[in-house]
Amino acid sequence: MHSVEGKEAFGKPGIEPRWTHSNKSGAGTAYSASSHLWFTLWQGTVTEVYYPTVDRPQLRDLQFLVTDGKTFFHEEKRDLTHETERLGEHVLGYRCVNSAPNNRYTITKEIIADPHLPTLLIRTRLASKDETFLSSLQLFALCAPHLGVGGAGNNGYTVVANGQKILMAQKDGKWMALGATVPFSRSSCGYVGQSDGWTDLHEDFQMDWEFETASNGNIADRGTRPQQWP
Repeated sequence: MHSVEGKEAFGKPGIEPRWTHSNKSGAGTAYSASSHLWFTLWQGTVTEVYYPTVDRPQLRDLQFLVTDGKTFFHEEKRDLTHETERLGEHVLGYRCVNSAPNNRYTITKEIIADPHLPTLLIRTRLASKDETFLSSLQLFALCAPHLGVGGAGNNGYTVVANGQKILMAQKDGKWMALGATVPFSRSSCGYVGQSDGWTDLHEDFQMDWEFETASNGNIADRGTRPQQWP
């Protein structure tokens, strides 16, 4: 497959939107009453994120995709094994340890809600005992906005702010932003089942598509970090 870049993704409006699995392994929020964000977990990944009230989900799910670019592609919630625990007895934050087959690598995430801002914070560590294998891994964040309590009619953008790539989505005056402290090296928006990140990587284990916008559809935003891990 050849690389494709452009402003607008193809495949509009994407497949029919659906919500994620109803099973949950955790539910969290911040300790402060000034926080208006709640989240749930399933299979070691973030599922719904609720804002500004606990009955208004704005996100379907947020997970990682992993590939070495040549021989395999893993979807975090389906291909890895999962262990989830609370960070403390009185803390509605969680630690998720997701392990690849044969324990070749692990993704460890600590997930909390900001006590003063409508922000979900995820500290992520990708690790392997094999340093050579670790250096070959590419980690992709895949985010499926369902703003306004629905997957249809969402708009996605890749933007640059302060020199860093940020993934954005908006619908009916509601906005979502996804960024990383280790900035994304590449990013893209696409329509689910057509030009999204999962469909792209599943084909040949490479990021062949890089689009700036995906408008008025069932969308997913994707960003990747550099191969050189700090």
